[in-house]
Amino acid sequence: MDLIEQFSNFNFYLLGPYPRGDIGGLMLNIIMAFLAIGISFSFGIILGYSRLSCRPYIKFPCIAYIELVRSTPLIMIIFWFYFFLPYIFGRNITIFWSAVISLCVYAAAYQAEIVRAGIMAVPRGQLEAALSTGMSRYGAMRHVILPQAFKMMLPSFVSFFVSLFKDTSITYIIGVIELTQTGIIISQRQPDRMLAAYVSMAIGFWVVCFTMSRLARRLEKRIGVFDLESIRPEACRDEFMLLPRKKRMGEGMEENPSCAPSDQS
Repeated sequence: MDLIEQFSNFNFYLLGPYPRGDIGGLMLNIIMAFLAIGISFSFGIILGYSRLSCRPYIKFPCIAYIELVRSTPLIMIIFWFYFFLPYIFGRNITIFWSAVISLCVYAAAYQAEIVRAGIMAVPRGQLEAALSTGMSRYGAMRHVILPQAFKMMLPSFVSFFVSLFKDTSITYIIGVIELTQTGIIISQRQPDRMLAAYVSMAIGFWVVCFTMSRLARRLEKRIGVFDLESIRPEACRDEFMLLPRKKRMGEGMEENPSCAPSDQS
């Protein structure tokens, strides 16, 4: 019973001071992550596509933005926008929107690199073939290049989204009452529940990240990112190893069928 009592602040970890105050806790982490990834997605596509331009006045500003943001710690970006946005807009910005804007600026730079890599992974011949049929460059990018690139970008987007969700915990440093801050508040007010507070924080982040990973795996399977052989947990690709299994184990030893190279063409 004492152990169960340690975790009696479940609602505070999940929703923060809501309904007596603003929503917080784990739900606020989820809201900030979805807002940041949704708002920054369009900017990431524009930045990633513009970086491929041969026009210096388009390409180099995008490169400067991407490299500056990627080389700066997220906590520094959060401090910049928390302290400097009021001077830029001439009025106070709420802590919540300061955190969301910081995450958007941070996420856009990383998504731009994912978009750029995905577009470059599509063979040049695909664009040439589309143009040879009479399609415009806009139509070729929309109907031929981007659908193929998106399939290759999806695993990277999912990994980054999970990472961004975990990064929302840093916003506690400016006073956002998200899951990390709720655990700190509980541990300071009730020191005897410190262990339960940090265990609850770990469980909350793990549940959301694991759920997103599983849902993303199902999405990848549905849209055909991987072939049927790749989605099996026991599948491996020994033909990609520098020292294949047959040479490691010896020619006379039987090879495991589950790890045998696929004969599919």
